[in-house]
Amino acid sequence: MKTLTLCTALIISVFLSACDVQSGMTKKGLEEYNPTPTPKINIPTPEPIDPADSVEVDVAQTGPQISINKAEPNKTVNCDKYNRVTINGNEWEVTIKGACKQIMINGDRNKVTAHAAAEIVLNGTENTVQYTKYANRKRPVIAENSSPNTVEKIQEPAGNQKPGKTAKD
Repeated sequence: MKTLTLCTALIISVFLSACDVQSGMTKKGLEEYNPTPTPKINIPTPEPIDPADSVEVDVAQTGPQISINKAEPNKTVNCDKYNRVTINGNEWEVTIKGACKQIMINGDRNKVTAHAAAEIVLNGTENTVQYTKYANRKRPVIAENSSPNTVEKIQEPAGNQKPGKTAKD
């Protein structure tokens, strides 16, 4: 009886140790197939938009497309009905008053100053687009189909600001 118990204990201990060795070998063998950890992507949180830096636009009211196809020095156009503006040329200076649905530039080295736009599309190089306000408290969607171009928000010139109380008043 002692022999039978001893043999059974020996078989069980060999079996258990073999499983442990096998599982350790299996772990080592599978380590090379483990996926690498997914890198953490830090997306910066955009600063909230100040309501004073925004202009409210009725998006349901859209006007006709405005196309600028010939060079005029310091061309000024009005987006009075949430229009789309297309600029087809090179080395022009264009001022856009009002809020536009889209500003599309098809050319190179243009300088565009706009009040506000929901979308800016750049199909040329070395263009500069500056805007002073956000349309409906949203940053414009920028589609740059060639580069380099510059799109930036600037402060509204002092002469164009509406009178009102300031922090000094």
